[in-house]
Amino acid sequence: MPLPERVLIDTSAFYALVSVSDTFHVEADGAYQALIDREQELWTTSYVLVETAALIHHRLGFEPVRVLVESIAGVVRVFWVESNIHNSAWRELVVRRGAGLGLVDWTTVLAARTLRSHVFTFDRGFVQEGIAVVPRHDIP
Repeated sequence: MPLPERVLIDTSAFYALVSVSDTFHVEADGAYQALIDREQELWTTSYVLVETAALIHHRLGFEPVRVLVESIAGVVRVFWVESNIHNSAWRELVVRRGAGLGLVDWTTVLAARTLRSHVFTFDRGFVQEGIAVVPRHDIP
């Protein structure tokens, strides 16, 4: 299946790109470079940016956060999560009683559906919700 025009980047992919000790670092780097080479339209959400910055800052310090933010400026577009997406994501989380995807993940699912995009992730929860992911072969 060919990639759509847009690919939405999830926290797990950003973290794998930044952390050289992450299990998926090499694969994330290759997948990201392939997306750039194919001139895919890259997106992320405002919630993913907040979650990613907090995770990287907590685990790796501020400098990797700064480098990530500066390196994606002008390359990755931001889908700003508004109240309708937030409220729908919250409803999904409540209906499922917190099982499976978290709130930020649900906002990503809804943004991916809105953008008609795949999600660049290493979180298999997206596949379980029927979302097409990049890279496909690493997520059972």
